[in-house]
Amino acid sequence: MNQQNLSAKTLTSATEHHDLTLQLINEAKRSIDIYCHDLTPRIYNHPDIADALTKFIVSNSAGRNIKILVHDISSIISCDHLVLESYRRLTSNFSIHKMSQQHIHHTESFFITDKTNTLFRNDYTRFDGHLVDDPLQTKELLNLFDECWSHSQTDSNLNRVYL
Repeated sequence: MNQQNLSAKTLTSATEHHDLTLQLINEAKRSIDIYCHDLTPRIYNHPDIADALTKFIVSNSAGRNIKILVHDISSIISCDHLVLESYRRLTSNFSIHKMSQQHIHHTESFFITDKTNTLFRNDYTRFDGHLVDDPLQTKELLNLFDECWSHSQTDSNLNRVYL
């Protein structure tokens, strides 16, 4: 990962999270995993994030994937989330699942690229967070993600209905 612009590993605002998320998407090579209650609009619902995710998949779709786990599907749909629009165009390598009820007690939010670069917020309602520089913590978060993913499901409400 490019260490330029990463000297401050503590993040305190939506803008800082957005900017670092965009940088990590642009540097990702194989995978992006997002675990977030409502796909935080102040971080993710921006044209540059949606475009970067689209470019990530389109540039080498056979070798790349995006997996997003959310709890609150309705808020993503009601705000016409731009990431949802990208998902609807690229469903073969881009998955959004709804967390099962057994996992909704988790309050953290995290974003992982290539199973190594992790942005973490302890509470999804706040923007206090940090860039994880501990491989063991990233591995634990990936294990949590995989566990939650194995119990999650797609939601038909994410699909666009054409009349």
